[in-house]
Amino acid sequence: MTPLNSKYRGILWVNVLILAAGVGGMVYYKWNNILYATGAGLGVGTVEYIFMRVSLGRKQKKEEAGK
Repeated sequence: MTPLNSKYRGILWVNVLILAAGVGGMVYYKWNNILYATGAGLGVGTVEYIFMRVSLGRKQKKEEAGK
């Protein structure tokens, strides 16, 4: 995989952090357990990172090929 440029890297991390914090917050609000919230946030954040990284990598490759 080629490294992402700064534009796509920023998009990737903002999406991952917002989603992980949101899920962690909802889990904490529901069960009042910080370990559950941390685990849920890390799990969802990891999955989101993988899928967004692949998606943005493809998008960057198409954008570079079009130039």
